[in-house]
Amino acid sequence: MAIIKLPIDESLPAYVNESIVTLEELVRSDHFSAFEKLARLSKGEILVLKILLLQGGTTTPTEISKAMNSTKGRVSAVLNALEKKGEVTRAIDKDNRRNIIVTLTDSGREHVMNELQSGYRTMTHIFEELGEQDSAEFIRMLTKVFKLMNETD
Repeated sequence: MAIIKLPIDESLPAYVNESIVTLEELVRSDHFSAFEKLARLSKGEILVLKILLLQGGTTTPTEISKAMNSTKGRVSAVLNALEKKGEVTRAIDKDNRRNIIVTLTDSGREHVMNELQSGYRTMTHIFEELGEQDSAEFIRMLTKVFKLMNETD
């Protein structure tokens, strides 16, 4: 099987092409799985559980949708999966039968707390190893990268 090389734009400075290659290698490496682990705290099921936890254990699908900046359909799909796992329950609001109340179960609370604690331990380790100056620089650069990525969408 032939190895396909991505096209390199020779008109760009060498550091740009070298950085792209290095970034692609990092994303394909085992090291990236740690980053994905942290990113998971802000997506999908874990995010819904986290929102419920921060809302005191109960809220509505509409409020979850707003907090996630996501569609009601996406929230419904996530809630279906979490309900099947026994991590949330849904019930009709007794005060307003048009509303659904979503409640975090003990199992869901335990799951989200374990995930959050694991993520925070990882972040604590990273920032302690980087030190104050490098941590601030890392956050500054990451913020800039995310901003630049949004500009190209």
